[in-house]
Amino acid sequence: VARRREEPADDLLGALVYARDAGEKLSESELIAIAGAGLLTGGVETVSSALPSFVFTLLTRPDLVAQLRENLELVPAAVEELLRWVPVNTAAMFARYAVEDVRLGDVVVRAGDPVLPALHAANRDPEVFADPDVVDLTRSPNPHVAFGHGPHHCIGAQLARLELQEALKAILVRFPELRFADGRDGVKWEYGVIVRGPSLLRIAW
Repeated sequence: VARRREEPADDLLGALVYARDAGEKLSESELIAIAGAGLLTGGVETVSSALPSFVFTLLTRPDLVAQLRENLELVPAAVEELLRWVPVNTAAMFARYAVEDVRLGDVVVRAGDPVLPALHAANRDPEVFADPDVVDLTRSPNPHVAFGHGPHHCIGAQLARLELQEALKAILVRFPELRFADGRDGVKWEYGVIVRGPSLLRIAW
C-alpha cells in the first residue's frame, strides 16, 4: 500500500489505494484488510497451498496419477474433486446466521444464532456425494463448497480453478517421474494457520 502511494500503478491494489485516498470509499483498516486477507491470503496463499496438497494426494495414489497421465482432459474434473476432497481452509472463516430454528442432532440452532460451519465436512456429506471418502477424478456432478456458497462464494474461484488446472497439467507433463524425494513421511505440514498446506514437500523426477 505504501509503495502504491509512492508509485501509483494501474492495477487492482492501485485502484484500491485510489479508492481510499481520492474517493474515500474505504477506511485505512479496510484497505489493509482487503490487501492482506483478500488479495494476499485469499488470492495467493490458497492456491499456492492447495497445489502442493493436491500433489501430495496424487503422489500417495499412483493409480490417480496414471489415470491423469493417460487422459489430461480429466484435469479440470480432477481439480474439482481434489478441491472437494482436500481441505484448503482449516478454519470456518465467516459466521453464518440461522434464518429459522434448525435441529442438528440433539442441538437446536435458534434463528439469529451464529454458526461456524466446517466446509470440508460438507464436502464429505454422504447425502450429497456417493462414496464421499473416495477420490473419484471422474465425479460428476460435483457440487462441492470449497469456494463457499451463495453470497459467501469466493469471487476469485474461477481464477483459482484456472491456476490449479494449468499448474497441475504442467507438473504432470514436465515431470513424468515425479515422486517424493524423502518419502511421504518427509513432508512437513503447516500448523496454526488458516490455509492448510505443506511447509516442506521435496520432490524428485
